[in-house]
Amino acid sequence: MSRQERNWQRFWRYMMIYFYALIVPATIIGSFYREEFPLQMLILAIGMPFIKRNHLAFIRKKNAAI
Repeated sequence: MSRQERNWQRFWRYMMIYFYALIVPATIIGSFYREEFPLQMLILAIGMPFIKRNHLAFIRKKNAAI
């Protein structure tokens, strides 16, 4: 595993914790006050693991070509 990949994995780990522990609950609580469904947040919450996986695969592929 390259240093760049480790750095990106660390970034994604903290990003996922921040997103799922802080942003999603705050949006859900806020949606009760606004009385609307946070569709964009739902799409992003479902898509975030796929974004992470594809990005790390791209980094691995890029480092393998070097």
